[in-house]
Amino acid sequence: MNLKTTLSKKMFWIGLVIIPLAVIASKSALGNAESNYLLIPSSQTNTCNCYSSSLPSSILPITFNNIVPADLLSFNQPLANCFAWKEFIALNWPTNPNASFGAPNDFTFVQWETYMPREVLFPDDGSKPPAWGTLVSDEYSSLFKSQKLLLKKTQTKLLTFVSKIEENDAEVNFSPNQAEPFNKPSWLGAQNSTNLWYEIMLNKDYYDFIVKKGFYNAIVQHDTVKLNQPINFPQGDYSTGFVGAIELKAAWMEVTDVKSPKWQRYKLSNATVLDPITKKLRNTVVALVGLHILHKTQNQPTWVWATFEQIDNTPDQSNLNGAPPSQYGYNFYNPNCKNQNVTIKTPTGDSTKVVTCKPNTPPPYYLNQAGPVPTQSTRINKIDPIDAAPINALMQQNIRKFYPNSVWQYYQLVDVIWSQSFQQDPTTAIPAPRKINNSSMTSGASIVANSTMETYVQSTKTCFNCHVHSTIAPYPGDSVNNNKFADFSFAISFAKYPSSKENQKKKSIKK
Repeated sequence: MNLKTTLSKKMFWIGLVIIPLAVIASKSALGNAESNYLLIPSSQTNTCNCYSSSLPSSILPITFNNIVPADLLSFNQPLANCFAWKEFIALNWPTNPNASFGAPNDFTFVQWETYMPREVLFPDDGSKPPAWGTLVSDEYSSLFKSQKLLLKKTQTKLLTFVSKIEENDAEVNFSPNQAEPFNKPSWLGAQNSTNLWYEIMLNKDYYDFIVKKGFYNAIVQHDTVKLNQPINFPQGDYSTGFVGAIELKAAWMEVTDVKSPKWQRYKLSNATVLDPITKKLRNTVVALVGLHILHKTQNQPTWVWATFEQIDNTPDQSNLNGAPPSQYGYNFYNPNCKNQNVTIKTPTGDSTKVVTCKPNTPPPYYLNQAGPVPTQSTRINKIDPIDAAPINALMQQNIRKFYPNSVWQYYQLVDVIWSQSFQQDPTTAIPAPRKINNSSMTSGASIVANSTMETYVQSTKTCFNCHVHSTIAPYPGDSVNNNKFADFSFAISFAKYPSSKENQKKKSIKK
């Protein structure tokens, strides 16, 4: 596919004036559009080519390092997939300078795990967030005084299903709605009888934008749109290397047998979780099973939407009798599944619910009513066999070549959504949902779904169909503007505002 005529003039001139630092293939061999990618950092490590047989002239050199690519320059699916793989490699680059890329049993953080959690960026009282690098806020730590030693501000991965803290009786209410974006039970149970944990992380450019604009306070968001000014996140700029806003959502599976050789295939991290039954913090080990990467760039103001999974997660719906990728079976599917009766606690007494073996059926109870049990999931939309599947095979092969024991060889791109035409940011504050050119939004498959995060909605809508409904944070003092569009990011809607309640001394959760 040639570069489309819908490329912006700005992109065209950037491609003309930037001189690559190092060229690893000739321009004639790669094509004019792809030559823009040949900017190789001086501190390069291993480099490989990424391309698809469906478009052999499109080759993206990928250097294995921690430099996140700033923009998607070519408008075709193979290079969008390769761009996503470059993001995946850079974001998962180890922060430990002595660690190899994806070394098994390396519990240290990769790059994106040092980003700021959504809950820390938007304090409950609408105040300025803590310094960059903070992973657990003092506000949250104060709720667990007797367990405070478990929480280290810059070292703790805190995973929780908490939706709010009830001040009246200091109880934690759980509303796990990660695997399905509706107000109903939607947790996902692994075959080892643990539930998945989720986190949303925001990069430094996202953080800086929120702090500079004061958008951690819902009132400031409303004051801005009342002046008819839109909420537009910063865009990645290829010419300067400015990365732009990135939002990540990760799905983590709890590890109960950390010494099993199975986990040589997973990125592992230490985590502190808030147990939904005991409502106490506890330390555990988690394995990465799913990762969304949302990235706003100059050529993609409607964001690049990439999603990855661990290859052992679940089988294709069309091939349930096929052999699993490894001897350890699937994480979220059991071919010998049997319906399970689960006793749950309700305000009126105990009750029995049935967890069915029908794949992709939401669970019938919340996690604070009973412990997790295995649930069944399958992949409804097969990974694109034309571009994504062969590119996955190529990149997995390259990882094995350079880093033979790397856990990242066991991850795969599900798909990438991007816009074939340039759709500029709004110049005024507009209501949600934002109207975009849906026909321009393309991907390898018609519906893109991550089996760990859209488990129960795989046959309906795709990412951007949901995110066009993103709004600014609600504020009762200006309810007329509560529906103003928030540039595809739901995270910003979690901003709070100062109130007399929040100035009162908060009760600590008794342990």
